[in-house]
Amino acid sequence: MTYPLLFPRRECIWNTGMEHVEERRTAKRTRVTQLQYYAYRLSQRNGFSISYNSGKLFQQYIVDAYVKTEGSRLHFLRQNQKDFRIELHRGLLDALECRAHNENIRTGKLIILPSSFQGSPRHMQQNYQDAMAMVRKFGKPDLFLTFTCNPSWSEILNTMEGAQRPEDRPDIIVRVFNMKLKELLEDICKHGIFGTVLAYIYIIEFQKRGLPHGHILLTLDSESKIRTKDDIDKFVSAELPDPCTDLRLFQIVTKCMVHGPCGTININSPCMRDGQCCKSFPKQFKDDTEENVNGYPIYGRRATEPVQVGKYSIDNRWVVPYNPWLLKKFNAHINVEVCASVKSVKYLYKYVYKGQDAASVKIQKEGALDHDEILSFVEGWYVRAPEAMWRLNEFKLSHKSHTVVRLAVHLPQQQPIVYQDGQDAQAIEQAALRKTNIMV
Repeated sequence: MTYPLLFPRRECIWNTGMEHVEERRTAKRTRVTQLQYYAYRLSQRNGFSISYNSGKLFQQYIVDAYVKTEGSRLHFLRQNQKDFRIELHRGLLDALECRAHNENIRTGKLIILPSSFQGSPRHMQQNYQDAMAMVRKFGKPDLFLTFTCNPSWSEILNTMEGAQRPEDRPDIIVRVFNMKLKELLEDICKHGIFGTVLAYIYIIEFQKRGLPHGHILLTLDSESKIRTKDDIDKFVSAELPDPCTDLRLFQIVTKCMVHGPCGTININSPCMRDGQCCKSFPKQFKDDTEENVNGYPIYGRRATEPVQVGKYSIDNRWVVPYNPWLLKKFNAHINVEVCASVKSVKYLYKYVYKGQDAASVKIQKEGALDHDEILSFVEGWYVRAPEAMWRLNEFKLSHKSHTVVRLAVHLPQQQPIVYQDGQDAQAIEQAALRKTNIMV
Protein backbone atom coordinates (compact mmCIF):
# COMPACT_ATOMS: atom_id res chain seq x y z
CA MET A 1 0.00 0.00 0.00
CA THR A 2 1.19 3.48 -0.82
CA TYR A 3 -0.69 5.28 1.95
CA PRO A 4 -1.12 2.88 4.92
CA LEU A 5 -1.66 5.80 7.32
CA LEU A 6 -4.55 7.17 5.25
CA PHE A 7 -6.11 3.78 4.47
CA PRO A 8 -5.21 1.38 7.31
CA ARG A 9 -8.11 -0.98 6.50
CA ARG A 10 -7.05 -1.49 2.86
CA GLU A 11 -10.10 0.28 1.50
CA CYS A 12 -11.12 -0.41 -2.08
CA ILE A 13 -9.50 1.89 -4.63
CA TRP A 14 -10.70 2.88 -8.09
CA ASN A 15 -10.79 0.30 -10.85
CA THR A 16 -12.21 0.29 -14.37
CA GLY A 17 -15.12 -1.94 -13.34
CA MET A 18 -16.40 0.28 -10.52
CA GLU A 19 -20.08 1.00 -11.25
CA HIS A 20 -22.30 3.94 -10.39
CA VAL A 21 -25.08 3.48 -7.87
CA GLU A 22 -28.46 3.00 -9.53
CA GLU A 23 -29.69 6.59 -9.14
CA ARG A 24 -26.49 8.04 -10.70
CA ARG A 25 -26.37 5.81 -13.78
CA THR A 26 -27.16 7.08 -17.24
CA ALA A 27 -27.47 5.37 -20.59
CA LYS A 28 -24.00 6.58 -21.59
CA ARG A 29 -22.26 6.35 -18.22
CA THR A 30 -22.62 3.30 -15.99
CA ARG A 31 -19.11 3.20 -14.52
CA VAL A 32 -17.33 5.63 -12.22
CA THR A 33 -14.51 7.60 -13.83
CA GLN A 34 -11.19 8.06 -12.09
CA LEU A 35 -11.88 11.79 -11.72
CA GLN A 36 -15.29 11.15 -10.13
CA TYR A 37 -13.77 8.66 -7.72
CA TYR A 38 -11.13 11.04 -6.40
CA ALA A 39 -13.58 13.94 -6.26
CA TYR A 40 -15.76 11.74 -4.05
CA ARG A 41 -12.86 10.60 -1.86
CA LEU A 42 -11.66 14.17 -1.31
CA SER A 43 -15.05 15.67 -0.45
CA GLN A 44 -15.41 16.88 3.12
CA ARG A 45 -17.92 15.10 5.36
CA ASN A 46 -19.05 15.32 8.96
CA GLY A 47 -16.86 13.66 11.54
CA PHE A 48 -13.13 13.15 11.92
CA SER A 49 -11.03 12.42 8.83
CA ILE A 50 -7.48 11.14 9.06
CA SER A 51 -6.75 12.49 5.56
CA TYR A 52 -7.52 16.12 6.45
CA ASN A 53 -5.24 15.87 9.48
CA SER A 54 -2.28 14.30 7.68
CA GLY A 55 -0.50 17.52 6.72
CA LYS A 56 1.98 17.07 3.88
CA LEU A 57 0.95 13.44 3.39
CA PHE A 58 -2.53 14.64 2.39
CA GLN A 59 -0.98 17.12 -0.04
CA GLN A 60 1.07 14.32 -1.59
CA TYR A 61 -2.02 12.13 -1.91
CA ILE A 62 -3.88 14.90 -3.76
CA VAL A 63 -1.00 15.36 -6.19
CA ASP A 64 -0.75 11.61 -6.79
CA ALA A 65 -4.51 11.39 -7.38
CA TYR A 66 -4.37 14.14 -9.99
CA VAL A 67 -1.25 12.75 -11.66
CA LYS A 68 -2.91 9.33 -12.02
CA THR A 69 -6.06 10.90 -13.46
CA GLU A 70 -4.17 13.09 -15.91
CA GLY A 71 -1.82 10.22 -16.72
CA SER A 72 -4.79 8.10 -17.81
CA ARG A 73 -5.92 10.85 -20.20
CA LEU A 74 -2.45 11.18 -21.66
CA HIS A 75 -2.20 7.41 -22.03
CA PHE A 76 -5.47 7.42 -23.96
CA LEU A 77 -4.17 10.16 -26.27
CA ARG A 78 -0.96 8.25 -26.88
CA GLN A 79 -2.65 4.91 -27.56
CA ASN A 80 -5.29 6.35 -29.89
CA GLN A 81 -2.97 8.31 -32.14
CA LYS A 82 -0.39 5.60 -32.71
CA ASP A 83 -1.67 4.62 -36.16
CA PHE A 84 -2.96 8.04 -37.11
CA ARG A 85 -1.29 10.80 -39.08
CA ILE A 86 -2.43 14.34 -39.79
CA GLU A 87 -0.97 16.26 -42.67
CA LEU A 88 -1.88 19.03 -45.06
CA HIS A 89 -3.28 17.92 -48.40
CA ARG A 90 -0.25 19.01 -50.41
CA GLY A 91 2.14 17.54 -47.86
CA LEU A 92 0.38 14.19 -48.09
CA LEU A 93 0.72 14.14 -51.87
CA ASP A 94 4.43 14.89 -51.56
CA ALA A 95 4.78 12.09 -49.02
CA LEU A 96 3.18 9.59 -51.40
CA GLU A 97 5.65 10.55 -54.15
CA CYS A 98 8.57 10.10 -51.78
CA ARG A 99 7.26 6.75 -50.54
CA ALA A 100 7.87 5.28 -53.99
CA HIS A 101 11.59 5.76 -53.36
CA ASN A 102 11.66 5.22 -49.64
CA GLU A 103 9.14 2.92 -48.01
CA ASN A 104 10.31 3.88 -44.55
CA ILE A 105 9.23 7.49 -44.82
CA ARG A 106 7.13 8.82 -41.96
CA THR A 107 4.51 11.46 -42.65
CA GLY A 108 2.81 13.86 -40.31
CA LYS A 109 3.65 14.29 -36.64
CA LEU A 110 4.84 11.57 -34.30
CA ILE A 111 3.28 12.01 -30.84
CA ILE A 112 1.33 15.23 -30.42
CA LEU A 113 -0.49 16.77 -27.49
CA PRO A 114 -3.73 18.04 -29.05
CA SER A 115 -5.43 21.33 -28.31
CA SER A 116 -8.30 19.42 -26.70
CA PHE A 117 -5.99 18.72 -23.75
CA GLN A 118 -6.46 21.61 -21.32
CA GLY A 119 -3.19 23.34 -20.53
CA SER A 120 -1.29 22.08 -23.57
CA PRO A 121 0.69 24.61 -25.66
CA ARG A 122 -1.78 24.25 -28.54
CA HIS A 123 -4.70 24.83 -26.17
CA MET A 124 -3.10 28.02 -24.82
CA GLN A 125 -2.24 29.23 -28.33
CA GLN A 126 -5.81 28.75 -29.53
CA ASN A 127 -7.13 30.62 -26.48
CA TYR A 128 -4.71 33.44 -27.25
CA GLN A 129 -6.01 33.65 -30.82
CA ASP A 130 -9.59 33.66 -29.51
CA ALA A 131 -8.71 36.53 -27.18
CA MET A 132 -7.18 38.50 -30.05
CA ALA A 133 -10.37 37.94 -32.05
CA MET A 134 -12.26 39.56 -29.16
CA VAL A 135 -9.83 42.49 -29.29
CA ARG A 136 -10.61 42.96 -32.98
CA LYS A 137 -14.33 42.96 -32.16
CA PHE A 138 -14.46 45.01 -28.94
CA GLY A 139 -11.16 46.90 -28.93
CA LYS A 140 -8.17 46.79 -26.62
CA PRO A 141 -8.58 45.95 -22.92
CA ASP A 142 -8.78 48.86 -20.51
CA LEU A 143 -7.87 47.17 -17.21
CA PHE A 144 -5.61 44.31 -16.19
CA LEU A 145 -6.25 42.75 -12.77
CA THR A 146 -4.30 40.12 -10.87
CA PHE A 147 -6.25 38.55 -8.00
CA THR A 148 -4.25 36.36 -5.59
CA CYS A 149 -5.60 34.02 -2.94
CA ASN A 150 -5.07 35.11 0.67
CA PRO A 151 -4.57 32.07 2.95
CA SER A 152 -5.51 34.29 5.92
CA TRP A 153 -9.10 34.78 4.76
CA SER A 154 -11.52 34.15 7.61
CA GLU A 155 -13.45 31.66 5.45
CA ILE A 156 -10.29 29.53 5.32
CA LEU A 157 -9.09 29.98 8.90
CA ASN A 158 -12.53 29.26 10.39
CA THR A 159 -12.56 25.79 8.80
CA MET A 160 -9.20 24.77 10.27
CA GLU A 161 -9.46 22.12 12.98
CA GLY A 162 -6.94 21.42 15.70
CA ALA A 163 -3.38 22.01 14.48
CA GLN A 164 -4.35 22.35 10.82
CA ARG A 165 -2.77 25.13 8.76
CA PRO A 166 -4.12 26.61 5.50
CA GLU A 167 -1.42 24.87 3.44
CA ASP A 168 -2.63 21.53 4.85
CA ARG A 169 -6.08 22.05 3.32
CA PRO A 170 -5.66 22.81 -0.40
CA ASP A 171 -9.24 21.63 -0.90
CA ILE A 172 -10.53 24.53 1.23
CA ILE A 173 -8.14 27.03 -0.37
CA VAL A 174 -9.28 26.36 -3.94
CA ARG A 175 -12.99 26.28 -3.07
CA VAL A 176 -12.83 29.60 -1.24
CA PHE A 177 -10.77 31.23 -3.99
CA ASN A 178 -13.16 29.97 -6.66
CA MET A 179 -16.11 31.53 -4.83
CA LYS A 180 -14.20 34.78 -4.27
CA LEU A 181 -13.29 34.93 -7.96
CA LYS A 182 -16.94 34.54 -8.95
CA GLU A 183 -17.89 37.31 -6.54
CA LEU A 184 -15.17 39.58 -7.93
CA LEU A 185 -16.39 39.04 -11.49
CA GLU A 186 -19.96 39.72 -10.37
CA ASP A 187 -18.91 43.03 -8.79
CA ILE A 188 -17.05 44.01 -11.95
CA CYS A 189 -19.42 42.78 -14.66
CA LYS A 190 -22.88 43.00 -13.05
CA HIS A 191 -22.49 45.76 -10.49
CA GLY A 192 -20.18 47.81 -12.71
CA ILE A 193 -17.64 49.14 -10.22
CA PHE A 194 -15.44 50.21 -13.18
CA GLY A 195 -18.36 50.96 -15.50
CA THR A 196 -20.04 48.84 -18.16
CA VAL A 197 -17.93 45.84 -19.21
CA LEU A 198 -18.16 44.86 -22.88
CA ALA A 199 -15.90 41.81 -22.72
CA TYR A 200 -13.53 40.02 -20.38
CA ILE A 201 -11.24 37.02 -20.18
CA TYR A 202 -9.56 35.41 -17.22
CA ILE A 203 -7.08 32.60 -16.66
CA ILE A 204 -6.02 30.83 -13.47
CA GLU A 205 -2.38 30.20 -12.58
CA PHE A 206 -0.61 28.84 -9.53
CA GLN A 207 2.32 30.45 -7.78
CA LYS A 208 5.53 28.62 -6.87
CA ARG A 209 4.19 28.26 -3.33
CA GLY A 210 0.95 26.84 -4.75
CA LEU A 211 -1.58 29.61 -4.14
CA PRO A 212 -3.98 30.24 -7.04
CA HIS A 213 -4.26 33.62 -8.69
CA GLY A 214 -6.31 34.90 -11.59
CA HIS A 215 -5.35 37.27 -14.41
CA ILE A 216 -8.36 39.26 -15.65
CA LEU A 217 -8.51 41.53 -18.71
CA LEU A 218 -11.49 43.90 -19.01
CA THR A 219 -12.77 45.87 -21.99
CA LEU A 220 -15.10 48.75 -21.07
CA ASP A 221 -17.70 50.47 -23.24
CA SER A 222 -17.05 53.92 -24.75
CA GLU A 223 -18.72 55.82 -21.90
CA SER A 224 -16.67 54.00 -19.25
CA LYS A 225 -13.28 54.24 -21.00
CA ILE A 226 -10.36 55.44 -18.89
CA ARG A 227 -9.00 58.36 -20.90
CA THR A 228 -7.60 61.00 -18.57
CA LYS A 229 -5.34 61.02 -15.53
CA ASP A 230 -8.38 61.91 -13.42
CA ASP A 231 -10.06 58.71 -14.64
CA ILE A 232 -6.95 56.74 -13.66
CA ASP A 233 -6.78 58.31 -10.19
CA LYS A 234 -10.49 57.58 -9.72
CA PHE A 235 -9.95 53.81 -9.94
CA VAL A 236 -6.26 53.17 -9.20
CA SER A 237 -4.01 54.26 -6.35
CA ALA A 238 -0.30 53.59 -5.87
CA GLU A 239 0.18 55.28 -2.52
CA LEU A 240 0.03 54.28 1.12
CA PRO A 241 -3.31 55.41 2.60
CA ASP A 242 -3.42 57.61 5.68
CA PRO A 243 -3.75 55.32 8.74
CA CYS A 244 -5.53 58.10 10.63
CA THR A 245 -8.41 58.29 8.13
CA ASP A 246 -8.59 54.65 6.96
CA LEU A 247 -6.68 52.29 9.24
CA ARG A 248 -8.14 49.08 7.75
CA LEU A 249 -7.12 50.01 4.19
CA PHE A 250 -3.66 50.97 5.45
CA GLN A 251 -3.26 47.57 7.12
CA ILE A 252 -4.33 45.69 3.98
CA VAL A 253 -2.06 47.73 1.70
CA THR A 254 0.99 47.26 3.92
CA LYS A 255 0.29 43.53 4.20
CA CYS A 256 -0.77 42.66 0.64
CA MET A 257 0.29 45.43 -1.75
CA VAL A 258 3.90 46.24 -0.87
CA HIS A 259 6.50 44.87 -3.28
CA GLY A 260 9.59 43.20 -1.87
CA PRO A 261 11.35 45.18 -0.77
CA CYS A 262 14.27 44.36 -3.01
CA GLY A 263 17.34 46.04 -4.51
CA THR A 264 20.02 47.21 -2.12
CA ILE A 265 17.62 46.69 0.79
CA ASN A 266 17.26 42.97 0.04
CA ILE A 267 19.50 41.61 -2.72
CA ASN A 268 18.19 38.06 -2.14
CA SER A 269 14.61 38.92 -3.13
CA PRO A 270 13.14 36.46 -5.71
CA CYS A 271 12.50 39.34 -8.14
CA MET A 272 16.19 40.24 -8.45
CA ARG A 273 17.79 39.56 -11.86
CA ASP A 274 21.42 40.57 -12.43
CA GLY A 275 21.28 43.00 -9.54
CA GLN A 276 18.06 44.67 -10.76
CA CYS A 277 14.40 44.17 -9.87
CA CYS A 278 12.57 42.53 -12.79
CA LYS A 279 9.44 44.52 -11.81
CA SER A 280 11.36 47.85 -11.86
CA PHE A 281 10.89 48.57 -8.15
CA PRO A 282 11.38 50.92 -6.42
CA LYS A 283 9.43 53.29 -8.68
CA GLN A 284 10.19 56.98 -8.95
CA PHE A 285 8.33 59.59 -6.94
CA LYS A 286 5.75 61.42 -9.04
CA ASP A 287 3.49 64.25 -7.91
CA ASP A 288 0.87 63.60 -10.62
CA THR A 289 -0.19 60.67 -12.76
CA GLU A 290 1.00 60.61 -16.39
CA GLU A 291 -1.46 59.03 -18.80
CA ASN A 292 0.63 57.13 -21.36
CA VAL A 293 4.33 56.34 -21.22
CA ASN A 294 5.32 53.46 -23.54
CA GLY A 295 1.86 51.93 -23.30
CA TYR A 296 1.42 52.24 -19.53
CA PRO A 297 0.52 55.11 -17.20
CA ILE A 298 2.92 56.32 -14.53
CA TYR A 299 0.91 56.51 -11.34
CA GLY A 300 1.19 59.35 -8.88
CA ARG A 301 3.52 58.53 -5.98
CA ARG A 302 4.06 61.54 -3.77
CA ALA A 303 7.16 61.77 -1.59
CA THR A 304 5.76 61.23 1.89
CA GLU A 305 7.29 60.10 5.15
CA PRO A 306 8.18 56.38 5.14
CA VAL A 307 6.43 53.96 7.46
CA GLN A 308 7.82 50.92 9.23
CA VAL A 309 6.55 47.61 7.83
CA GLY A 310 8.18 44.73 9.66
CA LYS A 311 11.92 45.33 9.63
CA TYR A 312 11.83 47.57 6.55
CA SER A 313 11.06 51.26 6.07
CA ILE A 314 8.56 51.61 3.21
CA ASP A 315 7.32 54.59 1.18
CA ASN A 316 5.08 55.05 -1.87
CA ARG A 317 7.77 53.83 -4.28
CA TRP A 318 7.14 50.23 -3.16
CA VAL A 319 3.33 50.18 -3.45
CA VAL A 320 1.74 47.96 -6.11
CA PRO A 321 -1.21 49.77 -7.84
CA TYR A 322 -4.59 48.81 -6.37
CA ASN A 323 -8.25 49.77 -6.20
CA PRO A 324 -9.20 50.81 -2.63
CA TRP A 325 -12.79 49.52 -2.81
CA LEU A 326 -11.77 46.05 -4.05
CA LEU A 327 -8.95 45.81 -1.54
CA LYS A 328 -11.20 46.57 1.42
CA LYS A 329 -13.86 44.11 0.28
CA PHE A 330 -11.64 41.13 -0.60
CA ASN A 331 -8.66 41.66 1.74
CA ALA A 332 -6.19 40.18 -0.75
CA HIS A 333 -3.56 41.14 -3.29
CA ILE A 334 -5.49 42.69 -6.20
CA ASN A 335 -3.17 44.50 -8.60
CA VAL A 336 -5.08 46.86 -10.91
CA GLU A 337 -3.27 48.22 -13.98
CA VAL A 338 -4.60 50.56 -16.66
CA CYS A 339 -3.85 49.57 -20.26
CA ALA A 340 -3.05 52.96 -21.74
CA SER A 341 -2.00 51.98 -25.26
CA VAL A 342 -2.62 49.30 -27.85
CA LYS A 343 1.14 48.59 -27.77
CA SER A 344 0.68 46.65 -24.55
CA VAL A 345 -2.22 44.49 -25.76
CA LYS A 346 -0.32 41.58 -27.33
CA TYR A 347 2.16 41.48 -24.46
CA LEU A 348 -0.63 41.27 -21.90
CA TYR A 349 -2.49 38.51 -23.71
CA LYS A 350 0.69 36.52 -24.32
CA TYR A 351 1.56 36.94 -20.65
CA VAL A 352 -1.88 35.69 -19.62
CA TYR A 353 -1.73 32.71 -21.99
CA LYS A 354 1.92 31.82 -21.45
CA GLY A 355 0.94 28.48 -19.92
CA GLN A 356 1.91 26.68 -16.75
CA ASP A 357 5.38 26.68 -15.24
CA ALA A 358 7.59 23.86 -16.44
CA ALA A 359 11.16 22.61 -16.24
CA SER A 360 12.50 21.61 -19.63
CA VAL A 361 14.95 18.74 -20.17
CA LYS A 362 15.91 17.51 -23.65
CA ILE A 363 17.48 14.10 -24.23
CA GLN A 364 18.25 13.16 -27.83
CA LYS A 365 19.11 9.63 -28.91
CA GLU A 366 22.11 9.12 -31.14
CA GLY A 367 21.04 8.82 -34.76
CA ALA A 368 17.38 9.53 -33.99
CA LEU A 369 15.26 12.62 -33.44
CA ASP A 370 12.06 11.93 -31.51
CA HIS A 371 9.15 14.37 -31.34
CA ASP A 372 7.09 13.32 -28.34
CA GLU A 373 5.03 16.22 -27.00
CA ILE A 374 3.25 14.11 -24.39
CA LEU A 375 6.54 12.93 -22.89
CA SER A 376 7.88 16.49 -22.86
CA PHE A 377 4.72 17.67 -21.11
CA VAL A 378 4.84 14.94 -18.46
CA GLU A 379 8.55 15.25 -17.68
CA GLY A 380 8.61 19.04 -17.66
CA TRP A 381 5.47 19.96 -15.70
CA TYR A 382 5.43 20.13 -11.92
CA VAL A 383 2.22 20.20 -9.93
CA ARG A 384 1.40 21.51 -6.45
CA ALA A 385 -1.44 20.33 -4.24
CA PRO A 386 -3.75 23.37 -4.78
CA GLU A 387 -3.44 23.05 -8.56
CA ALA A 388 -4.13 19.32 -8.38
CA MET A 389 -7.19 19.98 -6.20
CA TRP A 390 -8.43 22.71 -8.56
CA ARG A 391 -8.29 20.36 -11.53
CA LEU A 392 -9.82 17.42 -9.65
CA ASN A 393 -12.76 19.68 -8.80
CA GLU A 394 -13.04 20.58 -12.50
CA PHE A 395 -12.96 24.31 -11.80
CA LYS A 396 -12.38 26.51 -14.84
CA LEU A 397 -8.78 27.30 -15.73
CA SER A 398 -9.84 30.00 -18.18
CA HIS A 399 -12.99 31.69 -19.35
CA LYS A 400 -14.14 34.24 -21.93
CA SER A 401 -17.23 36.40 -21.83
CA HIS A 402 -17.99 35.57 -25.48
CA THR A 403 -17.89 32.39 -27.52
CA VAL A 404 -15.41 32.47 -30.40
CA VAL A 405 -16.14 30.15 -33.34
CA ARG A 406 -13.01 29.00 -35.14
CA LEU A 407 -13.51 28.74 -38.89
CA ALA A 408 -11.55 26.02 -40.69
CA VAL A 409 -10.34 28.32 -43.48
CA HIS A 410 -7.46 27.14 -45.65
CA LEU A 411 -5.74 27.62 -48.99
CA PRO A 412 -6.59 25.30 -51.90
CA GLN A 413 -5.29 21.75 -51.24
CA GLN A 414 -4.06 22.81 -47.79
CA GLN A 415 -6.84 21.37 -45.61
CA PRO A 416 -5.84 19.12 -42.69
CA ILE A 417 -6.44 15.40 -43.22
CA VAL A 418 -6.66 12.74 -40.52
CA TYR A 419 -5.97 9.25 -41.78
CA GLN A 420 -4.81 5.80 -40.73
CA ASP A 421 -1.44 4.50 -41.74
CA GLY A 422 -1.82 2.60 -45.01
CA GLN A 423 -4.97 4.47 -46.08
CA ASP A 424 -3.24 7.45 -47.69
CA ALA A 425 -4.88 7.13 -51.13
CA GLN A 426 -8.39 6.85 -49.69
CA ALA A 427 -7.75 9.90 -47.53
CA ILE A 428 -6.79 11.96 -50.59
CA GLU A 429 -9.93 10.90 -52.46
CA GLN A 430 -12.19 11.72 -49.51
CA ALA A 431 -10.50 15.08 -48.97
CA ALA A 432 -11.08 16.05 -52.60
CA LEU A 433 -14.83 15.42 -52.22
CA ARG A 434 -15.27 17.01 -48.79
CA LYS A 435 -16.68 20.55 -48.69
CA THR A 436 -14.48 23.00 -46.75
CA ASN A 437 -13.99 26.74 -46.37
CA ILE A 438 -11.36 27.64 -48.97
CA MET A 439 -9.59 31.00 -48.68
CA VAL A 440 -8.99 32.28 -52.21
